[in-house]
Amino acid sequence: MSQANPAKPRPLQGIRVIDLTKIVAGPNATRMLATMGAEVIRVEWHDQRALDMLRMVRPSVPGGAPDSLNRSGLFNNLNAGKYGITLNMSLPQGRDLFKRLIAKASVLCENYSPDQMESWDLGYSTLSEINPGLIYLQITGMGKSGTYHAYRSVGPTAQALSGLTHMSGLPEPMPPAGWGYSYLDHSTGYYGAIFVLAALMKRRRTGRGCYIDLSQTETGLMLSGTATLEAQVTGQPTRRDGNRMRFAQWVPHGAFRCRGSDEWIAIAIQDDEQWAQLVNEIGSEWARASRFASAAGRKNHEDELERLLTEFTKDQDRYDLMERLQRRGIPAGPVQNAADRCDRDPQLKQREYFTLLPQSEIGTWPIEDFPAKFQYTPVNVGGPPGRASPSMGEDNEYVYREILGLTAEEFAALKEDWII
Repeated sequence: MSQANPAKPRPLQGIRVIDLTKIVAGPNATRMLATMGAEVIRVEWHDQRALDMLRMVRPSVPGGAPDSLNRSGLFNNLNAGKYGITLNMSLPQGRDLFKRLIAKASVLCENYSPDQMESWDLGYSTLSEINPGLIYLQITGMGKSGTYHAYRSVGPTAQALSGLTHMSGLPEPMPPAGWGYSYLDHSTGYYGAIFVLAALMKRRRTGRGCYIDLSQTETGLMLSGTATLEAQVTGQPTRRDGNRMRFAQWVPHGAFRCRGSDEWIAIAIQDDEQWAQLVNEIGSEWARASRFASAAGRKNHEDELERLLTEFTKDQDRYDLMERLQRRGIPAGPVQNAADRCDRDPQLKQREYFTLLPQSEIGTWPIEDFPAKFQYTPVNVGGPPGRASPSMGEDNEYVYREILGLTAEEFAALKEDWII
């Protein structure tokens, strides 16, 4: 596993991001920016109503105080490479300090409830007067305009509204299955980071900042493939096909049980040549039946073919079968779980996908790194601080003393008054 090297230059070096985000969608966006070298400063507070719930989500690293907020594995992974401060935004003094931070920032990212910032008089119109070059990314469930603009949501509800949830799963009468763990939260974070990068390029040309109104639901629509287009053109409702390919005669096309407990392999036959290679691998007479010889025939007998293929795969080791099929030019891969990805996958090991990063309370743990390798400008998930997530208020002294220039007396008074 690779080690962080924060001394190397990164693409966003010199960009300062104030991070008011929580849970997954927002933190995933700022994680991308930190990985590319931005100085991301998370702003948090101790009150239960203000805490990021991920600080309390399991799995957590064993040990430590029972009420520690610094041991969640998920929080540690999503907030690597960031600085962290505490600031009581519910008090006027806290909001005044926040404005001072904004004056020294390049970007603000937040995913509060839609009107929270305006209720504090910290909307874009106010903050852009303080810093005309500010780029303000606001992530909400539905967007800041329209009939639903004030509605609250989380990733799974926005995903359902977008139509993605309805698209995933087995055909009716089975219910929609959704897309696993809050898929749309992660996707929205990636889009958010892209939009900030575009706004930074615009500011370089014009000197002006901008406001970015990112709708999580509309992000889901962009991920729905041809479903929306099909409804517009044909008037037909979206249907679920499970793992099968509706628009091409690719058969078999799905996940098939292998030897072991809950172990599977994905196989996608795209043409007759690949099917002939699969027949040779199977070596059974049923596979040579004339009804399976053509793509159309296999499509017409898809249920039977899947049942017979499972009789073959259920006794196979999924990794060994993948290797054999790949050698024959057949698209195939094991359905991996988390343990497979972390402990077994040789591809991820060779690309050093997991990097060891320290965290001040829980020590050094592997963290998911960036999925791309830059040829000349390295990026690393440890960000400028070269570490995993910040503990609560870990960087108060750096931010308030060095960036804002508070005296020791001012700093102590703010702590005493429960402002920071």
